[in-house]
Amino acid sequence: MAIALQYNRNRAVQYGHRHVFAPNPQFANMDTAGGGGDCTNFTSQCLLAGGWNMDYRYSGYDGEWWYRHRGTAPFDEDQNDWWSCTWSLPALLERYLAFNGGVRLDLQNYPRLAGRLRLGDVIFYDWDGDGLFDHSAMVTRRREGVPYVTYRTLAPLEPIRDGHWQLRFRRRARNIIGMLLPDELPLYETAPDWSKLVPCDRRRLA
Repeated sequence: MAIALQYNRNRAVQYGHRHVFAPNPQFANMDTAGGGGDCTNFTSQCLLAGGWNMDYRYSGYDGEWWYRHRGTAPFDEDQNDWWSCTWSLPALLERYLAFNGGVRLDLQNYPRLAGRLRLGDVIFYDWDGDGLFDHSAMVTRRREGVPYVTYRTLAPLEPIRDGHWQLRFRRRARNIIGMLLPDELPLYETAPDWSKLVPCDRRRLA
């Protein structure tokens, strides 16, 4: 592993603001492609725009992070693209970021720690308390020390731009973790081996 570029937090935020209501057609819309919601796909795109490098190490579900364009249809309408589970599932993206320089903040029990979050950091939410995160959002604004987040989500709920970090869907989250991301990004210089790397949606192997 070598240290590569700096995390460009402003670019991550700019991407989020640009595409929260206008999804990027170069990526699958996982709200319509059976992905269970578009939140973490969107968060991953923001991280990529900010300079995070795709990770092809094939070291387990939480040790790789990538998206593979295989089709030409907008929004992956032909359902050919592949992506790692860390790209699309909040619980696994949370673990991946923590293993790659991220620092967890327990915002559920210590909400004042939210003041430490910076633009481009990520917050994860567990709605039902089962220990698995169900949602992710990127910090895209700060006002008087309070972070506000931007995210896409599962229809019919609407995407949110610069909403207060203490979100509510049907109820208040049972667990909230803020992830302080490093300014220096890890670079794993491993070429993708598509004989080993498999899509999170195994049906796409056919």
